[in-house]
Amino acid sequence: MDILIKQGERLSMQDFEAIMELDRKSFGDNIISNEGMAEKRFLKFKDGFIAAFADNVLIGFTCFFSVDSGIYQRAVDNQEYIDDNLNDTEVIPLEKGRDNDILLFDIVVEQAFQQQGVSNLLVNSIRDYLKKKNIEGCPIGKIIAFAITADGVNNMLYLGGKPIWSKDKVTLFELNNDIFLRYI
Repeated sequence: MDILIKQGERLSMQDFEAIMELDRKSFGDNIISNEGMAEKRFLKFKDGFIAAFADNVLIGFTCFFSVDSGIYQRAVDNQEYIDDNLNDTEVIPLEKGRDNDILLFDIVVEQAFQQQGVSNLLVNSIRDYLKKKNIEGCPIGKIIAFAITADGVNNMLYLGGKPIWSKDKVTLFELNNDIFLRYI
């Protein structure tokens, strides 16, 4: 199976709509309470959306954002699950000369394509992008992610995540940069 990875400007609005549909299919119709905000984040930080296609059909995606440093404190101190409540003004460009905090959102693969290396391709695409930006002078600060499923928890642990807190079936992880970015 040939898999095409598309990221950022290579993704169309039609691709974004397919990503939203797969998100709803995977997590339920109520998972996206503010699709307009999701679209604003997509338009503001397109590089944070990575999608996998087979025969021009979306089979998986991931998304991440460079976020204001206050997001980490909100998540840790307030034990706040950051999802649809992430405002587009809190999504900021990667910048040179300062630590750039990253919030990983979803790693979703269509069930029929799971266990075939698709999620590895998506995660490696995130790694490659962040490593490239780091080399270009945009150092990566904290990397955090939330897991809302047992598979998500296992994935975050595998990726070097350390659980910070768990409540109401949500776990906040801080990922070890050296492990996640494969510097060690």
